[in-house]
Amino acid sequence: MKNTQINFKILFLVLVTSLAFTNCSSDDDSIQTNQAPNNFNVINVANDADLQLQLSWETATDPEGDVVSYQVFLDTQNPPQIAIANNLNATSYNTQTDLQAETTYYWMVVAKDANGITTQSNIDSFTTRELTTGEAILGKWYFDSQAGAPPLTECKKNSFINFTDDLFFQITNYEEDTNDNCVLMTSANGTYQVIDRFQIEYTINGNPAFLDIQSISPTELVVNLGGSIVTFVK
Repeated sequence: MKNTQINFKILFLVLVTSLAFTNCSSDDDSIQTNQAPNNFNVINVANDADLQLQLSWETATDPEGDVVSYQVFLDTQNPPQIAIANNLNATSYNTQTDLQAETTYYWMVVAKDANGITTQSNIDSFTTRELTTGEAILGKWYFDSQAGAPPLTECKKNSFINFTDDLFFQITNYEEDTNDNCVLMTSANGTYQVIDRFQIEYTINGNPAFLDIQSISPTELVVNLGGSIVTFVK
C-alpha cells in the first residue's frame, strides 16, 4: 500500500511537470510563429528624376496575414535616415516638396506588421534633374561684384534684381549719399521672359533689354549686362 502511494505521487509529479513543459513549449511556439513581413524591393527610380515624384515599392506580404504598414525614408546620405512618410497602407507615395536639383538621393521602405515586426527593403538611389533657366532664375539676387571695377561697398551690395514666377521683374539700386548714408537711389518694375537657356529679356517702361547669362547656380548668377560682367548672389 505504501509503495502504491509513492508510485502515485511520482506519477502525479510527472504528469504535472509534463503539462507545464507542454504549455511553455506551446507559448514559445506561438511567439516564434509571429514572423516578420516577407522580403520586398523598392521600384527603381531613373536618374534625371523630376523634383517631385512618385516612389513605389512591391507589396510586403505577411506570413500570418497581418495588416502591413510602410514607412518611407529619403535622404542625401546612405543609408537614408529621414522618414518622409509613416503608417502608409498603399505601396506608393508622392513626395510633398521639391527635391534639390542635380542631387543624389537614397531611399528605402520599412514594412511593419500588426505586432511591430519589421522588414527593410533594398536601398535605391537616383539623381534629380537640372533646373531650367526659368526655375533657376527665380528669386532675389544681390549685386556682388563687377569685373574690372573696384570692390563694392556694403551699401551697394544691397542693390538687387528680382524675378518672380509670374514674370514680374524688379531692379533696385542703393548708393551712399554725401553724408555716407545708404539710401535707395532708383527702383523700377517691369516684366521678363526667358528667351533660351542663356538669355533673358526684361522690359521696363516699354524698353526691352537683355541679360546674357554666363553661368547660374542655386546661389550665384553671372551675367553680361551691357558689356559688363556682373555677379549676383542669393
